[in-house]
Amino acid sequence: MNLIDLFKEMQTVDASDLFITVGKKPYMRVLREIQKLDVGEVEEGEFLEFLAEHLPPDIRNRLESARDLDIGVSLDNENRYRINLFYQKGHMAMVVRRVPSGALAFADLHLPEIIKAFAETPRGLVLVTGSTGSGKSTTMAAMLYHINSTAACHIVTIEDPIEFVHQDQSSIVSQREVGSDTSSFSESLRRVVRQSPDVIFIGELRDLDTIKTAISAARTGHLVVTTMHTVDVTQTLDRIINYFPEQLRDQIAMDLSFTLRGIVTQRLLPRKSGYGVVPALEILVATPIVRHLINTRDLDAIEDVMKADSVEGMQTFNRALTDLFRNDLITMETGAAAATNKDEFLLSVQGMETGIDSLRSSDNETGETKTNMKSLLRAAIRHKASDLLVTVGSAPLLRIDGDLQELNLECLTSAHTQQLLFSILNPAQRSQFELEKEIDFALSVSMNLSGEEEEQQKYRFRANGFYQKGCVSAAIRVISQEIPDPESLGLPPIVLEMVRRAHGLILVTGPTGHGKSTTLACMINQINASRSCHIITIEDPIEYVHTSNKAVIEQREVHADTKGFRNALKYVLRQDPDVILIGEMRDPETIGAALTAAETGHLVLATLHTNDCAQSIDRVIDTFPAHQQNQVRAQLAASLIGVVAQRLLPRLTGDGRVPVFEIMLGTTPIQALIRDNRTHQILAAIETGAKDGMVTMDKALQQAYRQNLVSRNTVLTLARDNNII
Repeated sequence: MNLIDLFKEMQTVDASDLFITVGKKPYMRVLREIQKLDVGEVEEGEFLEFLAEHLPPDIRNRLESARDLDIGVSLDNENRYRINLFYQKGHMAMVVRRVPSGALAFADLHLPEIIKAFAETPRGLVLVTGSTGSGKSTTMAAMLYHINSTAACHIVTIEDPIEFVHQDQSSIVSQREVGSDTSSFSESLRRVVRQSPDVIFIGELRDLDTIKTAISAARTGHLVVTTMHTVDVTQTLDRIINYFPEQLRDQIAMDLSFTLRGIVTQRLLPRKSGYGVVPALEILVATPIVRHLINTRDLDAIEDVMKADSVEGMQTFNRALTDLFRNDLITMETGAAAATNKDEFLLSVQGMETGIDSLRSSDNETGETKTNMKSLLRAAIRHKASDLLVTVGSAPLLRIDGDLQELNLECLTSAHTQQLLFSILNPAQRSQFELEKEIDFALSVSMNLSGEEEEQQKYRFRANGFYQKGCVSAAIRVISQEIPDPESLGLPPIVLEMVRRAHGLILVTGPTGHGKSTTLACMINQINASRSCHIITIEDPIEYVHTSNKAVIEQREVHADTKGFRNALKYVLRQDPDVILIGEMRDPETIGAALTAAETGHLVLATLHTNDCAQSIDRVIDTFPAHQQNQVRAQLAASLIGVVAQRLLPRLTGDGRVPVFEIMLGTTPIQALIRDNRTHQILAAIETGAKDGMVTMDKALQQAYRQNLVSRNTVLTLARDNNII
């Protein structure tokens, strides 16, 4: 009997294993069942003949010495076998495993699209992990097949043993088996980069040397795909970092954060139908926030990121198990047994979620919206909107003349809003946003409004990104291309008189979206056009861009040019300013620094989110603890030039908005009221100070109404005294 004929028979009957023992009839495993072959017993001469003709020359000596031996053999270009040689009862025996073809498609294996994205990344480290028998090698074979089918490159595999056979297609595939083609993983890896590979597949990260070499290869421009015997994403990262001595762990965490592209941890579960298995995958994608957490070794926070960022393709095991159960692929009992957190899985399959998950939409839509951020910003400019709002469950909204109006577009899902905001964030901003859950930044976009071929113009926007109910939202303010002049803004002459002062404090207050930044920009522009001085602005973010005229203007943006308002104000007096603009006074340190600067010979302009002048004074003082408030009252009374509280009201004609201003000047009576803590009398002092240019909000509303600029209802909603009209 020729044993090679038995190998060929394996292909015919689709057997997975062949059992050959001297003195016994051979057996095959077909569809998991052992079947005896209808042939004679295997003779020792036949066995030795096979060893001599098809295996290395020293194989018999090695077998007699070691008594057990693993070896791979290719009998032709397409068929490969994994052979375990051993002795039993003094006779030689072998078990032959047929190595299948690696031509495996992702869809056939129920692998998600993100696995394909990992395979298509040009460089970096991809880890496929799981316990023994969880299908790691199969997933890696599918990735290799995809690369081999779509890319022209050199793929080198280092395996122990080779488990899937790959034929050259678009790529060159060099499959090396430990024991037959190389002495060890570490020895092969030391030399693999000299073999000009583009992609390196490593059968397993077994020791410190292998891990170091894999990360080094990923850092030097290669795509490295490998496996580990770990049961989840967090354990995988922890295992890699803790392989190294304590003094090297921070460095390896940083290296890993740079090179990692993703981790796929998998478990194979029996199908509900009883036929076959289905994979449950926990997937980590190396987004900016994930890189930050790895670099800082804050691995416990990674699960929360995977729960929150399904749009990127990330998911936890419990989410994967829940989806398999809802798709009727596994039973509840199977899912509960495989779940990392059994109770959380059981709650999830019953439609109950914990924490912020309970507020997220149950749809798993990850498709891209046809709307992109640039088209939305173009729409905001065309419609002369002040703001663009992007939120889940609604079409994009424009604020036009103070009213919100929906664009005629589809309602946005959580996937859409995240894609829209992330499309205008750089990696550092995205990491900051995902860590802090909110972000302010400025945006400059070049575009033309007609869509025709003409010179593009640059438009600026102020954007705020935030989370609500676990989903991404954004509010984007349109910043005027030109700094408006005082006449177009309707600024009273007394406001322009304020900025002619050499030192002191000017506050511009009002609700969000009522033009405080525009008023400040106009005031700075007036100083720039009339005085030779040094102006420093501290803004978050920079909105209007100023060009030095008579003055020298330096604009500093929080996070880009300085760490924060507090930090910038700590050093601003050493930068020889004459005028200081503070985008917003947010805390006691910022307010204290502003008062000190105003007292020491500088003109300080700043904003507050308050409704009127008296409230602005109270807000400044109440920010400080009780034991400091008398001192703050004295400082504020001595330095205050004036307060401008403004509102933008819809025009009676419906085309645009009208500004109205409450103005308080730092006259002697006002200073006395502030020092003596009699701010409740400030309104009366403003009324009696009309001759000095002071105006109450009621008086400003009355004037706008009498000039037929605003409606009666608009006035009544804001006036303290409804009898003014």
